[in-house]
Amino acid sequence: MNRSFQNPTLGYILSLPRSGSTVLSALLDRKQGIVSPPESSFPQMLGMVPPGQRTDSRWLAALYLGTTFPPTPLSLDDAEACMQGSNEEILIALGKAVAVKLDRDPNQIKAVVWKTPRMVGMHRGPLSTSGKFIVLRRNPHNVFESQFRVDFGKNNRNPYRFAIFRESYENAFSRLPKERVFDLHYDSLPGALQDLMAFLGVEDQGDWESRKSSLDLAAENCYWMSEVTQEFQNKDPEKRARLDPRQVETLDRAMRFARLGRSFLGPVRSYFDHQSLLWSRDKARSLLQADADDNQCA
Repeated sequence: MNRSFQNPTLGYILSLPRSGSTVLSALLDRKQGIVSPPESSFPQMLGMVPPGQRTDSRWLAALYLGTTFPPTPLSLDDAEACMQGSNEEILIALGKAVAVKLDRDPNQIKAVVWKTPRMVGMHRGPLSTSGKFIVLRRNPHNVFESQFRVDFGKNNRNPYRFAIFRESYENAFSRLPKERVFDLHYDSLPGALQDLMAFLGVEDQGDWESRKSSLDLAAENCYWMSEVTQEFQNKDPEKRARLDPRQVETLDRAMRFARLGRSFLGPVRSYFDHQSLLWSRDKARSLLQADADDNQCA
């Protein structure tokens, strides 16, 4: 079948937070034929929606907004218009809706690549689609060092807690079907993009004419994302060279210890994923309540 008449490929970027998923999303999003929507756990959340809520398109739209890193170019109404059909059809429709907001022709979209680094252990939603998984890894010394540069990393500044948290992700990755996984290392970027695009079934035809990106919107409010909208430079080797050798030794010891328990860390990942799920549902309820209040005032 001619590729132009097929549905776009779905892709999911999975990684430990601070592993370069935003950089990878930005690199892919620049390529003609690809759209990478704002970071979201909505693909995982779709697999957790009870049947009774499945037909409530407004609730699904609120869940999308509640699981998506702000800002997203889609409004509640925009998202609701996409909530028809199978999980795959919904996720593709959302990707195309984002493309329209970015002045891109939705008919040219060959792949919709979701950046989903949070609820990575909840595979039911993504596995219900024909989507492909991109598992991105980064040198753990760099990932650990970055915990000290962002406020939301403060809970993982203890080497042993970080090591267990990291291995819980590896436990989740190990449960993915290998034939649908592309393993990628941060140090191989941007050279590995050609192989990755081939994995997604997208021919490299250069960059989009429109340089507008949902990541540009996010970078306006998040200082730590401003670098990803610029030309990619891998500074990890020099950052590793500045690490305290004692810190590196402690971290390596912690990771060796945690690796022994990887196969038993599914419950750890489930706990963190469940916390994200509860938070997202609360956020969705708040959005719906605010929407109802606005309509009442109008």
